[in-house]
Amino acid sequence: MKKLFFAAFALVAGVLSAQAQTAINPRIEVGANFARGISKVGSVTADSKVRTGFRASVAAEIELAAGVYLAPGVTFRQEGYKFGNGNGYGLNYISVPVDLGIRVGLGDNLAVSVEAGPSFAYGLSTTGNVDAFKAGAYKHFDMGLNASAAIEYSKVYLRLGTDIGLVNTLKNPVANTSYKNSSFFAGIGYRF
Repeated sequence: MKKLFFAAFALVAGVLSAQAQTAINPRIEVGANFARGISKVGSVTADSKVRTGFRASVAAEIELAAGVYLAPGVTFRQEGYKFGNGNGYGLNYISVPVDLGIRVGLGDNLAVSVEAGPSFAYGLSTTGNVDAFKAGAYKHFDMGLNASAAIEYSKVYLRLGTDIGLVNTLKNPVANTSYKNSSFFAGIGYRF
């Protein structure tokens, strides 16, 4: 946890020091996260339903060249899964995505952008009577890839994207079992 906070502090310090040298556009975003974790036992994937959760993020778009930017940020997201009977788990993460983006202007106050990059996450808590992170069922650390596209009008934008987990987050998996976070998200934001 200390390492994550140190990394976030270093990110903010780096952004502030770079601000004097290049264009930086902070942004905020809120939306919904539609999670459907991928559980496997051997070669069989468990059937689960989408679990809707909350997502909020802040980021800074750091211009690298005309229309090309780096967008490091901090995101709170609710992952997890749900089965047909309604049972499931909610997994709350704080993540640090570092995306490379391209923005193309389409006219007065209208632009589209696409972003992709790695994301590093730390599991904060889970839903249910027992916190599955504290109980040792899931690893706190997660890493994945994310990609998104946005359409912006006069600094307000709509974003659609996906997060795909690369790490088996089960702490002590039984032979040939795995669980990876996977989600689709939609949000609205403001670019300063």
